[in-house]
Amino acid sequence: MQQPVLKVKKLDARAKLPHRAHPTDSGADLFALEKTVLAPRSVTNVHTGVCVELPENTSGIIWGKSSVESKGVKAMAGLVDAPYRGELIVCMYNLNDAEFVFEAGQKVAQLVVIPTLYPAFEEAAELTETARGDGGFGSTGAK
Repeated sequence: MQQPVLKVKKLDARAKLPHRAHPTDSGADLFALEKTVLAPRSVTNVHTGVCVELPENTSGIIWGKSSVESKGVKAMAGLVDAPYRGELIVCMYNLNDAEFVFEAGQKVAQLVVIPTLYPAFEEAAELTETARGDGGFGSTGAK
């Protein structure tokens, strides 16, 4: 099966294109455009210097990298709509009591492209019953 091609525009000559370490990796690495310092216990935007053209009926999810998050730096939720053509900016939260530094060109997060449905929403008096029902947090026995 031929893979789709995602167009990427560099906003800065220093920017690196998203890259998969392995052809079947779900996410493509996103890289910090410039040195970015994350103060302790704070949120900071990390610029990538790239824009993407997502295919119709897809969305991009900016997801954390275990190599970064294992150091106490968390990628905050990021959802990219297909028509968006602006820079991919990664919102990062430093959970540590010390500053964390991304160097220019360092992996910061990853971009995962997923198919997207656009359902209409309709109010309903009842929903179809399932075995799980309304069991939420902790309902599967995990503690």
